[in-house]
Amino acid sequence: MGYSIDIQFFNTFIVRNISGALHFEESRIKGGFNESFISIGPKAHIVDENFAGQRRDNALIYSGIYNSRTDVNRTNVFSAAEPITRALDPANGPIQKLHAEDTNLNILQNDKVSYALIDKDALFTAEGGQLTASGAAVIGQIVPYQGKYGTQHPESFAFKGIRKYFVDKNRAAVLRLSRDGITEISNYGMRDWFRDNLNLITSDYPDDKAVGFYDDHDDQYVVSLQGLSGTIDGVDVNEYYTLSFDDSVNGWVSFYDYRPDFGFSHNKKFFTLNSNNLYEHYKLDSSRNNFYGSGNASYITFIANAQPSMVKNFLAIDFEGSSYWAMESAKSEDGIGTEIQKAHKIDNAELSLTGDILNQFKKKEDKYYSHIKNNTGVIKNGIVGLDTAGIAGLFSIVKMSNGYTGGSQELFSVSHNISKSS
Repeated sequence: MGYSIDIQFFNTFIVRNISGALHFEESRIKGGFNESFISIGPKAHIVDENFAGQRRDNALIYSGIYNSRTDVNRTNVFSAAEPITRALDPANGPIQKLHAEDTNLNILQNDKVSYALIDKDALFTAEGGQLTASGAAVIGQIVPYQGKYGTQHPESFAFKGIRKYFVDKNRAAVLRLSRDGITEISNYGMRDWFRDNLNLITSDYPDDKAVGFYDDHDDQYVVSLQGLSGTIDGVDVNEYYTLSFDDSVNGWVSFYDYRPDFGFSHNKKFFTLNSNNLYEHYKLDSSRNNFYGSGNASYITFIANAQPSMVKNFLAIDFEGSSYWAMESAKSEDGIGTEIQKAHKIDNAELSLTGDILNQFKKKEDKYYSHIKNNTGVIKNGIVGLDTAGIAGLFSIVKMSNGYTGGSQELFSVSHNISKSS
């Protein structure tokens, strides 16, 4: 048997029984005698059967306004009756990155880069020209950039001023977005390299990524392609490449041997993170050659390739810079990457003059020089023992190293004394 209870609402009562509570609402206004009936209309409590959340990864939405000066906070208001959404073409994939720039919003999808006008709309003339006019919508007209480009790795995005950089793995390209549109900066001498090595990044491994950041100290975009890492069949695998692009020369200027988790610049200082540790680059202190806790010497590898079509003898090497540099190795190759000859290591000039003096740099006229000793046994023409005659080949790959930890070490230039090989 049901029973009634008193509640705090003047026009509602509850009947409760063993199956639960039933709620009734008075049909007359205020429940008064001979008051007007409540008209039958839309039910405020109507049930939406499709109440589950929907993920639209190609659309944008914005909330109500927020104004701290007038205590207006409608950031939790998303009214479906207002035009607060803006969708992009789903064929171009999900939105990967949003970047606010001046009064526009750059939108990077998998296969397309666009920008949305903020608080204004685009008007197009009969000739196709574009004008802008103020509009009521926060996110206005969406305008695509020319070209079928996008990014699948938002962590590669970095910017400096009006220039934005990111990686498009699907097209094996590194891109720069600026006032002149999108440019494939990977084509500047590195097209084949990026085509081959962007395959390191796969979706099969969650740690694979392309980390990008801007080095404000040297004004360079730095990107680190980080592929498979771990142990396979008992062998440690740690595939990655970190390299930088310089707009002043429109080229890729250097490879680095550090593997950062993230990087950023602040007050013209450059920082990277590795294993939850923060490192400052270019820091002028006594802690050298211990970056990321490696404890290894710094080194620079370059190719000497004067007169590239001629087979030549690299007889001597000299450099201008600090005295602690050593020639760690040098080898000559032919045109198809086969090693022909290699040289003995040449120690730095600060070592005591013990043993063979040909294995150490000597100082002359503010430069350091040494003869190149062949380590192959056979020099040329089958003659053995002419170990001061250098190494022969189309070009030489030289590795200069410096393990000094007491301060800054600089290397300005390296050159060879060569002769034509007979």
